[in-house]
Amino acid sequence: MPRCWRPWFPTSRRRSPRPEWLDCRWPTWHLPATSVTLAHRLTDVPDRIALVIPVRSFEHGKTRLADDFTPEQRARLARAMAEVVVAPRGDADTIVVCNDESIERWARSRGAKVALTDARGLNPSLTASRESVLRSTNADWIVIAHADLPLATDIVGTVAEAIATRPQGGDCVIVATDRRRDGTNVLALSRATFARWEFAYGPNSLAAHCAQASRLGLPVIEIDDSSLAVDIDTHDDLHAVRDFVSAVLPDWTPR
Repeated sequence: MPRCWRPWFPTSRRRSPRPEWLDCRWPTWHLPATSVTLAHRLTDVPDRIALVIPVRSFEHGKTRLADDFTPEQRARLARAMAEVVVAPRGDADTIVVCNDESIERWARSRGAKVALTDARGLNPSLTASRESVLRSTNADWIVIAHADLPLATDIVGTVAEAIATRPQGGDCVIVATDRRRDGTNVLALSRATFARWEFAYGPNSLAAHCAQASRLGLPVIEIDDSSLAVDIDTHDDLHAVRDFVSAVLPDWTPR
């Protein structure tokens, strides 16, 4: 198999080692967050971006943290994280995908559009809401982000910088993984690719999404940005965002 071609960008940030399973299975551009100021922009017209955030009921989320928080605390934490991700991003459309009327009201109160669906589960919900999302925005790029990224205050800006570095200005798939290099915390697709994408969230979603990009003949740009890598799913994740959790839940006692 031919070696993968990845451009090199000088950076002061030390990058984490790239696991063997991820190497050379698809064309990948590894994009450190510090490199974008040096990247050559291939167009003077910025691409329009829409941010899509699937949000489940706050009261029923984060069940794997049941040993750390009461149900009421878990709901407050889930809401606080979602508010970070859903916060307005300039001219970018923000669209919340949900199947819960209380989430719909919350999203509209935050200035977001809503794609309401009856589907259950992340992949079915995104698939079922696809046409609604495309009707809601004229954006050139659709960026799907998880709602539990408490440090992700500039998703749109970070993705826009990655878009500007795409090979020959063509189509590509942009991903930001988690700290375990297993999940897909952020997935950016061109409008045309979003319309035909088969969502594969769940265990090993990064590998599944990158493999799909390869089947479609699209290069992958991987964003290396710690603010997009930190999500909260398990007890071990709490150590990375202890200050955030303590601010949201002053009554929380770490164990």
